[in-house]
Amino acid sequence: MKRLIISGFLAGSLAGCVEPPASPMEAAARKAAAAELTAKQCAGFAGGYESVRKLRHDANQNIATARRLGATDATIAKARADVRMAFDMQVAFSTPQQACNMMVGELAWATG
Repeated sequence: MKRLIISGFLAGSLAGCVEPPASPMEAAARKAAAAELTAKQCAGFAGGYESVRKLRHDANQNIATARRLGATDATIAKARADVRMAFDMQVAFSTPQQACNMMVGELAWATG
């Protein structure tokens, strides 16, 4: 269930709480937002300083991709809000450590 919640915001099916991404642009914006949030909120669980740098790089690449696909500042802000809502929901149903561990795992899986 916990894995489903986290993968839902990346894959687009967060049990009705967050609309699925309607396009590859929105999916890239969500991946960027997830990498940003993980870097800022889960540094210790993500592997420390070097891992946070890699997450930031990944976020920047996904923002660039989203922008090339037509994302606006509003699109990216919505992606950040959606990811934050999914993360906060996961924390509410588990612990910050478990939520962070799932974020790290799902991001690594989604980015290959």
